[in-house]
Amino acid sequence: MNPALARDPRALRVNLTVPSTGMNFGPLSFDALKTLFGIDLADILSSMMIAPKTRRAVLGGVVDVYPLAIPSGEGIKVPIQLIGGFGFRNLNGVLILQVPPAAVDLVRAQLAHELAIGEALGPRAADNGAGGTVTEFAVLLRPGMRKAVPLGSWGELGVEAG
Repeated sequence: MNPALARDPRALRVNLTVPSTGMNFGPLSFDALKTLFGIDLADILSSMMIAPKTRRAVLGGVVDVYPLAIPSGEGIKVPIQLIGGFGFRNLNGVLILQVPPAAVDLVRAQLAHELAIGEALGPRAADNGAGGTVTEFAVLLRPGMRKAVPLGSWGELGVEAG
């Protein structure tokens, strides 16, 4: 965790919401995302986290909320075989979202208003860093802006601007 990032005026402050996939069975626990990535998502995001992860109920499920400050020029890519991967970065105050090509229509629908008024650009094909393809959208965040892709009983995958 890096609370000092909260004072960086060039950092983008966002809450990343991800389906909570952890399950406990008495003394045993299982986390599907940790199994998929091979590492806990909090460990991947720790250098940008400005506060501890929390959980929140959303329509259809429970999400883990990661409060982040993304420094200018920084970001994270998580390549995932078969689907492309996910990622984000701060490009001089603009959030660049990387999503699998299969998610383009969902993300485009969420960003329809911003795309129409020029506060978002995309989609654009890009390399995921592991030989696969992702699709990028550039989004100018406004305070309080919230965009999420509903995932039914899994909750949602979303970004909330701070």
